[in-house]
Amino acid sequence: MRIGILGGTFNPVHIGHLIIAEEVYYRHGLSRVVFIPAGIPPHKGAENLTEAHHRYEMVKLATKDNDHFEVSDEEVSREGKSFTIDTVDANPERYGKDSGLHLIVGMDTVNELPTWKDIKRLSTLCRIVVVNRPGNTLANLDQLIPVMGKEKVEEIKRIHVEIPPIGISSTDIRNRLKKGLHTRYIVPPEVRQYIEKHGLY
Repeated sequence: MRIGILGGTFNPVHIGHLIIAEEVYYRHGLSRVVFIPAGIPPHKGAENLTEAHHRYEMVKLATKDNDHFEVSDEEVSREGKSFTIDTVDANPERYGKDSGLHLIVGMDTVNELPTWKDIKRLSTLCRIVVVNRPGNTLANLDQLIPVMGKEKVEEIKRIHVEIPPIGISSTDIRNRLKKGLHTRYIVPPEVRQYIEKHGLY
């Protein structure tokens, strides 16, 4: 069993998230990828953050046609800030030693990793799979050496996943919606319809 977990605010989820999850799934021979929307993200403010249940429902809609994608509400349902290490610790039967856990993060998240709760221990519980993002290089990973050690950082470099540049972000999508611009082909149709139905953003 090899499980990938992809966390985030998903505010909203878009095709870039799906492409990342699918690419890592195939490149690393995963059994499934679990999307985990954050209830209260510890590294982002609440400004412009849509309610957690809406973000969770949108991820369910976006992933429903993929048999190896799952969506978990464990962070949405849990009180307090959503720390990845707490999620892993709370589910040893799911994310234990036999799960071959792969934590999927974008290269743009690397700058935040040293501030993550118990990041050193988390890095011993899973393989961290970094996916490239525009404007970032593997050299960015060297800042993790004081936190994780050179051997772990070299492993992260070896298993990182390169995908074609995707110039899409949730921030850009929210800005487009505020300006009344279309999001067709940027977010899945079901997500676009959900946003319109509930008047989000």
